[in-house]
Amino acid sequence: MLSRNEPRHIFMAISFGILVVSPVFLLLLPSFIANSLYQEPSTWVIVVPSKVYLLYGVGVLFLIIATSLLWILSVNKKSKWLAAICILISILFVAEGSGHYVRVSTEGISFKRGVVEANQHYAWDKIEQVVFRQIPQEGGFPKFDFYFRDGEMVTLPQNRHMHLFHNTLVKTLQREGIDVTRK
Repeated sequence: MLSRNEPRHIFMAISFGILVVSPVFLLLLPSFIANSLYQEPSTWVIVVPSKVYLLYGVGVLFLIIATSLLWILSVNKKSKWLAAICILISILFVAEGSGHYVRVSTEGISFKRGVVEANQHYAWDKIEQVVFRQIPQEGGFPKFDFYFRDGEMVTLPQNRHMHLFHNTLVKTLQREGIDVTRK
């Protein structure tokens, strides 16, 4: 028979388990989800913006808070409601994070800036200018800024995934006659 405190200890173990596993979860899951949702046969690479990792991190934090509330408040009615609210908030943050991506393919560049935003696709001939920032002011990886003819702009960091396609991207831009300005 279960003692009165046993459900509490189960949620304590779940809280610590999520806390221990969350760094790996936060490193791998955003890219995995973006690739699962937006991968197409002609895709070179899908890059998730750094903002996505923050959104997933907040989502995991609310998940830890939910299980911790059940542990600390002894699985009572109030703690169950608070935990349910925290889980819903966690789901909202993860869902919003899954709505951000930049996809580079043989057809052009596609991106989405949020779960409620529409997918935007620009063929290579719709790019007006590209700026390559070797050392960005804000730090981090070198970045490509793509300026499109309709006034839109998207930034693509040259992380380890994008680095593999750097030469292919530059050759494609040269073939399309697109100027690449280096800063």
